Amino acid sequence: MNGLPHGNRDLGMADDHQCGLKCCIQKWCAGAVGWLAVAVALGQSPSPKFNTVFPPGGQAGSTVEVTITGENLDEIESLRLGIPGAVCKFQQSDTHRFQLSIPVDTPVGVYDVHVVGKNGLSAPRAFTVGTLFEKLELEPNDSLPAAQASDLNSVLNGRIEKGGDQDCIEFVARRGQLVVIECFAERIGSPLRAVLELFDEKQNRIASNRGYFGADPVIAFQVPLDGNYTVKIYDLVFSGSAEHYYRLVMGTGPRTVFTVPAVVPLGKPSRVSLYGWNLNPAEQPLTDEAFATKEHLFDRLDVEIAAEHAQSRWPLPHRLKSTQLALEGFSHVLSGAHWPTFIGVTDVPVIVAGAENHDASQAHPLSIPCEVSGQLAQGDETDWFSLAAKRGEVLYFEAWGQRLQSPCDLDVSVFGTDGEQLLARFSDELVDAGGERFPTSHLDPRGRWVVPQDGEYLVALRNLVGGVSHDPRRIYRLSVRREEPTFDLVALSKSGSTVVNVPRGGRTVLEVLAQRRRGATGSIRVYASELPPGLECPDVWLGPEENHASLVVSASRNVDAFQGSLGLMGESRDVKNRSVRGATVVRSGSPTGWSRLTEQIVFATVGEAPLRATADGHQLRDHHLYGRLQVRYAPGGVLDVLVHVNRQDSRHRAEVKLAGVGLPRQIKNQIAVIPANEDQGYVSFYLPPTLPVGDYSLVIQAETSVAIPGKTEPQSVVVYTNPVHFAIHPPAFYVETTADSPGTIKRGEVVQVKYTTRRLNGFIGKIHCELAQPGKVTEVIGLRGRGVTFVGQTESGALQIVANEDAPLGQQPFLRIYGVGIVEDEVVFHGSCWLPLKIVE
Repeated sequence: MNGLPHGNRDLGMADDHQCGLKCCIQKWCAGAVGWLAVAVALGQSPSPKFNTVFPPGGQAGSTVEVTITGENLDEIESLRLGIPGAVCKFQQSDTHRFQLSIPVDTPVGVYDVHVVGKNGLSAPRAFTVGTLFEKLELEPNDSLPAAQASDLNSVLNGRIEKGGDQDCIEFVARRGQLVVIECFAERIGSPLRAVLELFDEKQNRIASNRGYFGADPVIAFQVPLDGNYTVKIYDLVFSGSAEHYYRLVMGTGPRTVFTVPAVVPLGKPSRVSLYGWNLNPAEQPLTDEAFATKEHLFDRLDVEIAAEHAQSRWPLPHRLKSTQLALEGFSHVLSGAHWPTFIGVTDVPVIVAGAENHDASQAHPLSIPCEVSGQLAQGDETDWFSLAAKRGEVLYFEAWGQRLQSPCDLDVSVFGTDGEQLLARFSDELVDAGGERFPTSHLDPRGRWVVPQDGEYLVALRNLVGGVSHDPRRIYRLSVRREEPTFDLVALSKSGSTVVNVPRGGRTVLEVLAQRRRGATGSIRVYASELPPGLECPDVWLGPEENHASLVVSASRNVDAFQGSLGLMGESRDVKNRSVRGATVVRSGSPTGWSRLTEQIVFATVGEAPLRATADGHQLRDHHLYGRLQVRYAPGGVLDVLVHVNRQDSRHRAEVKLAGVGLPRQIKNQIAVIPANEDQGYVSFYLPPTLPVGDYSLVIQAETSVAIPGKTEPQSVVVYTNPVHFAIHPPAFYVETTADSPGTIKRGEVVQVKYTTRRLNGFIGKIHCELAQPGKVTEVIGLRGRGVTFVGQTESGALQIVANEDAPLGQQPFLRIYGVGIVEDEVVFHGSCWLPLKIVE
């Protein structure tokens, strides 16, 4: 197979590069109202929903009139632009039209655009900046005879507006020109699965493509004769809508498809070979004979990358998908090109694989740590490497193919010296840290291998879907490192975006996701690097092996109205200063939905919250024997969280339902209720014995109703507390009830509850157990219990429990046997177990 995407074939299955560029902060007017739950509760409009911006791009140095579509766009004020120096002017005659002035020196690529309204910020949409002249597609153009005339080296912005629609565009080309026709749809957030077909003057179809860069098609062809040619574009399944927009680029300028190497050393000068079309304009056009016999039709151009350019930069004018979270690198733009190329960076040496290591006997030696960058152009090609390792060493292998837009499915195998004994094999990465909203699983292999003994080993890298075809686009990266923990972090809201509309006096929650790599298992702290006055964002912790946590942004009631970006960082014992990237769901739903990274995590202060909930997980416990106790949490204990509700309107004090949000996987959620006309209550969580030692966080969700001025019926609202951080220490003992413990007790009855304690970690001190509830030790409403103290190696006992004649009927919430461990007459350790006891008549 040659390098040209022509013929009736689908040549592309790889992800497209998508990432972002930093937005400028823009002030906006006071009195904005937002945040969906609060807005609904106050009877006002929810935050704007931004569906499309059209045209979806413009030429650098021009002014473009754009139209936006979506929902809740009645009070739109402006657009927040990620294009540095760009100016947005509101068209007063049409609230959905704006004029965008793009600076002439704007780098080519894709940028984020948000809608700004009185009800806050919308999720972003993509807007592309190019170098070519731009025009709009005009109907009718749905047949070859009715094709719209256009020029080469231009961009046509269009839509497939309804099912079965097709657009035909005619251009004039000269013999010998290499014309590249490229459709941008998926890469700019459109659901269009575009198909391109090319016809000559006699309406003979001479080329077609339905996928080259991911789902986006490309046709590159050597013009055989002077004349008119027509390109047809339509949807693969004949669907269409106003959201099925596209950008059709028809040019004879340089277009880089990939680079070798695909990664360069961080901060060091490097030489990189660019592969693509029209990279060497000084060359004479190929003759028909040369064109037919050329091994592949990619030009090659070698360029020098200066040390100061070989840096990890963010944001960038690319769009990275959720699977590409771990990519770090920079943007390279060849002079005259309309699209940038992403080149990765790494902190270890880079080896460029040649063509001599396709046999085990010619394995290329590797020095650990390193990265290899190469190609598997032949369908059945295998690249072999050798490495020396010592017994007990832990090595991590990670290959990059699909995540580089490479049309391959890589497989990594480790063999003994003879190349016959298979010791390890790594295939698709199936661990999905983000779920449906931010999927991180992919077809690239990654894995851990413990070296069995000192010696030389062979590593084989191959493509599982190559067939017999030749395709030089099958580039790869192979990383071989020792156990050096690292992780990548991303944040997005529960609605699927990193837009944070924070109500004054209230809070908004973001979910932080961690993609752990190379043995990272410990707790990760996430913190805000900079915050304006009036905003708070307390640190949160992702516990050991946890990939999720809830982060809370709070605004004071008198904070100024403004918008900006939220800087978040993450760190652990092994890793420092990792930036948290933003994300958004581009299209929801399966199987066509997808997510991408955003330039920034943006926020706005809007409206006012009707109530504020505050949580405290470190309340002192009053003990009748040992005084006020500060709880030291451990597996086998109970975390009590006191929630206080401060209502803006104290006349309506409905009950409040409490539940946990962002809980560690092993902690079971609980529901509690603060009764009507009360302002505080507890919700408690059992910390299972298998919970790893480390730092954790959780948030409490409070659901209630609020009175709305002018309305007869109260409105439901959900708010969130501040995060609760708790450290889990090694346990000294576990408390458990026996299987024959009673489940009910009658009023006036006395029962014996048998239980056991299991000592751990060498603890031999006294253990004193009592009946308890949140905030109460022995003073449980309606029940009385006689405490028991264990000494020495005692491991079993019984609590005598008496139910009062007026004890409240029903299941007693969060009732427990609560034990304290004594060291030199001081309470040091704590442990509990639930006591499911129901009071009956």
